[in-house]
Amino acid sequence: MRGCLDRKAKGSVLLAFNLSFVLRKSITFMNSNPNPLFAKRSLLTAIGIGCALAGLGISWWKEKSRQEAVLSLEASNALWQAQLEASSSETVSLSDFKGHKLVINFWATWCVPCVEEMPLLDAFFQQNTAKDWKVLGLAIDQPSLVKKFLSQRPVSYPVLLAGLQGTELSRLLGDEQGGLPFTVVLNEAGQVAFRKMGKLHPEDLQSWLKI
Repeated sequence: MRGCLDRKAKGSVLLAFNLSFVLRKSITFMNSNPNPLFAKRSLLTAIGIGCALAGLGISWWKEKSRQEAVLSLEASNALWQAQLEASSSETVSLSDFKGHKLVINFWATWCVPCVEEMPLLDAFFQQNTAKDWKVLGLAIDQPSLVKKFLSQRPVSYPVLLAGLQGTELSRLLGDEQGGLPFTVVLNEAGQVAFRKMGKLHPEDLQSWLKI
């Protein structure tokens, strides 16, 4: 699980720090200035600048989030043009899932949190498949190990043998750290509605139903 703040959280902390810094400097200046009226005006000006910076920062993050929701052309092509072998040995075109609400879960048999979250994903798929939800498990592992694992712990959603192609695809979809498990949820328009590196929890899946 990611042990540091994501980029949006880092930006919020940085904005808060900068605003706090401006206010502290202004208060220090006001206390040391012999002209109370001038000091008060300086403080109000500093507050105004700080609020403006915070507003700009919030607007920037909203625009950034909107942009990140749209897949890059490279990621879109890699995703919808991919053809992968299923655990049942048939070839599956990911383009068949285009236009649906789609959960893509990258996992491996040796990844403990991946294995632990699979029953949760399976239950979600069974409960929501009639509501046009699709779930895909993309195994970044040796095909023989994946097939053996699924023979002992089967799931109802399709599992594809992604291998190295899956590693590159997960990177294009936002898994910059290359960690597992990694989950991406796309809406009907093919936009990213949810993205998480780390083990899924029930509240994550509940949030998907609002998409």
